[in-house]
Amino acid sequence: MKKSRLVKENLKMSRALFQKLLEDPSALEKIPDEANLIVLPLNDTELFKANLKQLLMLKERGIENLLVVVLDSAKSKQPRVIVQV
Repeated sequence: MKKSRLVKENLKMSRALFQKLLEDPSALEKIPDEANLIVLPLNDTELFKANLKQLLMLKERGIENLLVVVLDSAKSKQPRVIVQV
């Protein structure tokens, strides 16, 4: 996957998540302070794999407070799963 597409698609998902937080500020309470969000979109296998690779790399480096958000797509406003790893 080209880096430019990776960045573009991750920005789309970030916008969707921020929109959700604006609509429901109580959702912020579920996100730990200084959390690193990794979004895994079920509808985009390439992006899912690229972001999963990033997650594994961060874990190997000892980065903590990783929060994995699984979305059906970049346009989803409701996460399917949220897991802290």
